[in-house]
Amino acid sequence: YGMAIANLRLGDADTAAMELTQLAAQYPHLPAIYAALGQAQLAAGDQRSAMATFERALALSPRNVPLTVRYAEALMKTGNPKAAHTLLLDLFNNVPPTPDQIRLTALAASAAGDTGDAYYYMSEYHIAGGDLKLSSQQLELALAAPNLTQVQRQRFQARLDEVREALSRDRRRNARRMSDADSQDQRLVDR
Repeated sequence: YGMAIANLRLGDADTAAMELTQLAAQYPHLPAIYAALGQAQLAAGDQRSAMATFERALALSPRNVPLTVRYAEALMKTGNPKAAHTLLLDLFNNVPPTPDQIRLTALAASAAGDTGDAYYYMSEYHIAGGDLKLSSQQLELALAAPNLTQVQRQRFQARLDEVREALSRDRRRNARRMSDADSQDQRLVDR
C-alpha cells in the first residue's frame, strides 16, 4: 500500500493503480485501498473506472468519512459538483464534519450553483474557527442569495439569530470584564 501511495504521489498513477488493484483483490473490505485506487485511476485519466471504484467502495462502506470525502473530491474534479454536494450533505447530516470538510461542502455547493448553501456552509466553517463576525456576514449573504426555499431561509435566519445572540453575549461579557478591570485599577489608585 505504501509503495502504491508513493508512486501516486510521484506521479506514476498507472503503476499505483495497478498495485492498488492487486491490493483491492487481496483485501476487498478495506475502504482506504479503494479510496486510493479511485484517486490513482482518476490521476491516470480513467474516470469511468475511478467512479465505479468509488461507488463499489461506498456500497461496501457507506458513509465512510475518508472514502466519501475522496469520492466527493473526485466528483468535483470530473465536473459533477451537485453529486458531490449531495454526497457530502448525506455524510455530514450523520457524522460531524471537521472544519476542512465543512469548507469542502461549501465549495461543492458553490460549484453546484447553490449560492445560499455555499454561504451557509462558509458561515459554519467560520463558526468552527471561532470567527462569529465573519459567520454573521456569510449568513447575511446566504439570506440575500436568489432562489432560496422557505426552509433554507428559515434555517439561515435561525442560525443568524443564534450567531448574533452569541456575539451580543460576547460583547456584554467583554464590557463587564473591562468594567471590572477599570474598577480594580481605580481601587489600586485610591490606595
